[in-house]
Amino acid sequence: MHEKIKIEETSRISRFTTKRRAIWTFRCLLGLCLSTSLSGCVYDYSLKNVDSASDTQPPTDTSAPGNTDPGCDDGAKAEVGAGLTWVTICGGTFEMGAATEDEDERPVHRVEVQTYEMLETEVTVAQYRQCVQAEACTQPPSKENGGNWGIADRENYPINNVTWYQAEDFCTWAGGRLPSEAEWEYAASNGDAEDEFPWGNARPTCSYAIMDDGGDGCGIDHTWPACSRPEGNTTHGLCDMAGNVWEWVQDWYHSNYTGAPLDGTAWVDPSGTVKVRRGGAYYNLVGGMRASNRSTDMPTIGEDYLGFRCAR
Repeated sequence: MHEKIKIEETSRISRFTTKRRAIWTFRCLLGLCLSTSLSGCVYDYSLKNVDSASDTQPPTDTSAPGNTDPGCDDGAKAEVGAGLTWVTICGGTFEMGAATEDEDERPVHRVEVQTYEMLETEVTVAQYRQCVQAEACTQPPSKENGGNWGIADRENYPINNVTWYQAEDFCTWAGGRLPSEAEWEYAASNGDAEDEFPWGNARPTCSYAIMDDGGDGCGIDHTWPACSRPEGNTTHGLCDMAGNVWEWVQDWYHSNYTGAPLDGTAWVDPSGTVKVRRGGAYYNLVGGMRASNRSTDMPTIGEDYLGFRCAR
């Protein structure tokens, strides 16, 4: 059970177990003190050596967002081994970020994403098990801190308690990689539709996502099976792009988007201390469900709120 810290919803609550507070204290002792932002995200202020987003704006692109690959079969599905389903996301341009939300979501900037594929679901326990059996992945902690690994009847739940490196290993084994942050947001906001949430612009509830709505995890205080809320799917049919577990992406965290790549690739140079995670988890409120919302963790950390999906 989580030991909760309740703050007004306008502060975009983050919930931490006693273990998470211990990790926070340890990071502070290392000089990597983290602070809770207005979106319930965790930011590493040791990385905030970039000019303020309000000081430097990228060149303005006045062209309209849109699909740049008209011959692409948007939303096409390809089922392959290990029970994985890849979904085609046709390339296009979109406005990444949010002008009125947290500073690290600014400045809003035009990004052109090339056509790619993403997994339909967050990687499940059953899918991850096949990678472990192939000796290409290592086991996450069993039954610890809300983990789904090793618990009966949770084969279709998202694998959690995995580090960034474990997620990367699985995606490599599956013939893919972790998505870039731009690819992730492009898919979560339905491409050039630029929706606030994966399902559109309706206010988040447990009809759309596994979140804190009547309690963590829609009242059961943990994750749910993958694709439990089809009403919350994206227009491409991706499940759980908001809620259930946060999803690791390739990028190192930067405190704002000044200098971010404009071609949809991951921001990996310069490197940093923490990696980006996207999508919110079962304990997040409304703000954590936004497609542009960002958060971070050290890549060596695995928690019950951390999972992933792959791209290629």
